[in-house]
Amino acid sequence: MKKIFAIGFAALMLASCNMDFYSSDAMTSSQLADNPASAVYTTDGIYSLFKDYLAYKGESPDYPNGRNQYLRHYFQLTELRSDNVTVSGTTSDPFVHPYDYQDVPTEENIYYTWWLAYKIIYGANSNIDAIQPGASAESDHLLGENYFLRAVGHFHLVTLFAMPYKYWKEHQDAPGIIVHRGMDSYSGNVTRVTVGKVYEGIVEDLIEAQKYLGSDDVRADRGYASMDAAKALLARVYLYMEENQKCLDVCNDLMAHAPSAVTSGYDYAVYPTQTYASDETIWCVRTSTADKFFQNHPTSSIGSMYFNDGNQGWGEHYWSEELIDLFQRYPEDKRFAAYFRMKDLRNDGTKMITFPIKLSSSNTTTGDGIVHKLTPNEDGSIDFKYSGKSYKAEPVTEGGYTRYYVNGIDFVSGKTGASQKSRVYVRPDVLGGPMTGEAGDGVRHNGGDYVIYYNTKFVGQDGQSMLTSPVILRWGEVVLNRAEAKAKLGDTKGALDDVNIIRHRAGLTGDADFTEANYQERGYKDAVEVVLDERRMELCFEGHRFFDVFRNGKDMDRRYVGFHEYGIIKHDDPRIALLIPVDEINSSHIEQNKR
Repeated sequence: MKKIFAIGFAALMLASCNMDFYSSDAMTSSQLADNPASAVYTTDGIYSLFKDYLAYKGESPDYPNGRNQYLRHYFQLTELRSDNVTVSGTTSDPFVHPYDYQDVPTEENIYYTWWLAYKIIYGANSNIDAIQPGASAESDHLLGENYFLRAVGHFHLVTLFAMPYKYWKEHQDAPGIIVHRGMDSYSGNVTRVTVGKVYEGIVEDLIEAQKYLGSDDVRADRGYASMDAAKALLARVYLYMEENQKCLDVCNDLMAHAPSAVTSGYDYAVYPTQTYASDETIWCVRTSTADKFFQNHPTSSIGSMYFNDGNQGWGEHYWSEELIDLFQRYPEDKRFAAYFRMKDLRNDGTKMITFPIKLSSSNTTTGDGIVHKLTPNEDGSIDFKYSGKSYKAEPVTEGGYTRYYVNGIDFVSGKTGASQKSRVYVRPDVLGGPMTGEAGDGVRHNGGDYVIYYNTKFVGQDGQSMLTSPVILRWGEVVLNRAEAKAKLGDTKGALDDVNIIRHRAGLTGDADFTEANYQERGYKDAVEVVLDERRMELCFEGHRFFDVFRNGKDMDRRYVGFHEYGIIKHDDPRIALLIPVDEINSSHIEQNKR
């Protein structure tokens, strides 16, 4: 019984690394068994699905949609729904809908991600069914890679299209996704299994992958799965499942042979240009200038949405004010210096104040109020005018860090009174814009007039400003996974020691260390909160923050500048799970996610 998404697949479009590949669903299991070397081609083809772009829904194979790349959609569907990113305004690009928690089940980013993830799973199933275990070390390694790839496909799907594991433990009627483990799973009716069942299968696949991958290095570069990759993903899965001791055990096993870069650090500015060769990387999706997607659509890359070099890139996704503040507690942080770019910065020591305001055209979005060219008073406060009225931004020490507030008004709601106050952000002043001048009495909003905070974490590979090999698993995450597991098991000192490993290599030592004696003085109630903030900084823009908040049963605070709903997304909000594509619902008649 053919299903549009779950079972019905066109031939895999396998082309990368200057090779011609067989189509994994065009070859029978017997053909693969007769020619084991062909599994190399079909497995490499599965890797290419993460970065290639394929024609779908009636598109011409010669002219597929240039925005339809799995990685591009995946990073946008994760990071844009966190509190790290702000978007400059409305756009025809469908990323804007999930960003505002208004995903549309007929949009390309939803159906393409679902479709490609199941193609990845199908290709892996085909190879797993065909490769004979024990035939050779090479074929066993390929078998392990396919178990790993099948786990990745299911993990991406269950974390995007179902509620978090923690939520499922409390509401076990919450559905998961369709699971396909083996070619025989494509016959019969299609159903959604529970979130718990999906995770069980992912764990089994990653354990099985380790049986075949062996302890040897990856077969080429870090663009291929390895034993470390299978363990690193398993550690993440265990963390998501709140299996903290199991997570800790796997992380300790990994750290026993971790490269020196894990503690000594690496060049943060150079890292995006050579992730595929860095000791920090465990697994990335290897891209190059030879890739069809890059050749035809460089401005549809992940980096192009975060950066504009003056010639290429849209530069529509910016750092959120809250993430900037987190880094600016310690200005010497190498990570912030490497990845943060502020456009058209003044050098005269003047400041600007930025804060969110409600747009008159919408009840659910905010613009950016910005007041320019201001000089701080001796006490650190800043006087400014906004809409003809005078205000004072006053510094307040909270948890050992300085924040600024304006008392007597809520700029978002417009309410005034003694109980009202507004959080505002003090930044170096910038040039240009519609509202400049000595008095700084003005406001910008929307329409390209945001302060531009570029992110350079996905650019610069091979001398190309829009190219990088996006990292999926790396050692910094392993350390932080271990830190979080320790914190949840009650080992506060061990957790903070691991946090300090990450901070030391970023240039934060001495007074910047976290200790059992000072973390509460800095505003943290427990070590878990310390770890989550460090994860937010170390892994920012890499697709972790959205999951880190909700898998811990926390709410997402999005009360900052951006063209999104101003407010807090609760940890049990059904919008956390993306809507399943309408084509799948209509074909398979599975249950749609709630709204």
